[in-house]
Amino acid sequence: MVMLNSAGSTALLYDVSDPLHPALLCTISGTSAHIVTGDTFAYLRPVSPTETDVVLHSIGSGNEGVTARLPLASVYGTWTADGNVMAYTIAQPPGDQAPQGSEQVWLFSGGRDRLVYTYPIGLGDCVCRFGPPPLVLALSPDAQYLVAGWRSGKGAAPLVVLRVFDGAKVATADAAYSLAIWARTGHRLFLSGSGAPGVAVWTPEGGTAVVSQTPWSYFPSLSPDGASAAFTGYADAAFAHPRVYVFDMKAGVARTLVQAERSQALFVKDGWTWYLEERPCGSNEGCAGSTAPSGTVYAMDLATSTERTVSFAPSEDPLSNAGDEGWATFRAGENWPAV
Repeated sequence: MVMLNSAGSTALLYDVSDPLHPALLCTISGTSAHIVTGDTFAYLRPVSPTETDVVLHSIGSGNEGVTARLPLASVYGTWTADGNVMAYTIAQPPGDQAPQGSEQVWLFSGGRDRLVYTYPIGLGDCVCRFGPPPLVLALSPDAQYLVAGWRSGKGAAPLVVLRVFDGAKVATADAAYSLAIWARTGHRLFLSGSGAPGVAVWTPEGGTAVVSQTPWSYFPSLSPDGASAAFTGYADAAFAHPRVYVFDMKAGVARTLVQAERSQALFVKDGWTWYLEERPCGSNEGCAGSTAPSGTVYAMDLATSTERTVSFAPSEDPLSNAGDEGWATFRAGENWPAV
């Protein structure tokens, strides 16, 4: 299975046994969710103003069961399926120290909920194809560390890494990095972004080191085996020609998948990526950027570099199924494996 955009208000769960003919298993709205096994996913369901259940759902049988109850009301954030750890943010109004407002980072662990970090929201905007950098909030796969922050514009603070055990800040990223993605296992953190000089990796044991001179500019997605990363970038300094790339972790190099306007590459299984065809925007369309999605989703078998069109059943296309979110939903919903 693959999940698209579980961080937003809608998550789309597909069976990708055949990546060219996927089947939409379900649409999850109004909450966050995780794939747990090949047949189950977990999601958050509020039960009172101060309590939220972790619900395990079986796709095959349709049965559900509560696996944990959290003493908090948020259904958006980053959390473990066993309910032992969750982090979420609460927006705060503007003040003297944060003219654009701020975000509080709350962490539930060890049976208690506590405020562990607050950062200012920057002043900025982006009339561009992929929008401004996203808010970052993600637990490491071993649930030992939390990366948080938002490079939202002028006055924004750098991304930070917090230790889950005590909420202590253990690292502050260079201000050039706006994206963060954890490796598939442990607590190895990749840092990048559209304005970054490349890709760096951070670990608590070794600190920060550069692993690539080519930044993973937009929407990085790891392969299930963790050996590769897919991402979107631009082939020109004018930001007019988006391309999709795959970075080989062992070789330390990135390659262009196809010399044509494409965007939002993500892994759906080992050796297979999906991505969008882009088309030029007309002068009167009011597009944010020089291109926009054409409506076609492509798949590539990386072993053969063969590009083929993905065929969705009626009403199951991710570009239309998510309503107003459209192309924004077409991104990896999870970057760690089911357990």
